[in-house]
Amino acid sequence: MSEVATAAPFEVRLADVLHEDLRKAGIHAEVETERVPDLDLYRVLVTAPEFRSLWSSERQDLVWRIVDHHFSRDEQFRISSIYTLTPDELEGKAA
Repeated sequence: MSEVATAAPFEVRLADVLHEDLRKAGIHAEVETERVPDLDLYRVLVTAPEFRSLWSSERQDLVWRIVDHHFSRDEQFRISSIYTLTPDELEGKAA
């Protein structure tokens, strides 16, 4: 009996794509997703030390370009927010 491959859940694909494409760009990121309670929406946290050299808007442009390249418009509407922080920013430390 052959097994039918099933697609990974949206949040897993989202994290994997961001992690892999950022790695290709030389950014070693941790990517976490969280479902918004009672909604089919997801929050994303992308943390990378390499973000120190980028303005917040540059970080956002980078990750949203990746999302735009890999996901349909309907899938993109399932993302409520993407946070792009350095590890120090995540811990509340001044840069």
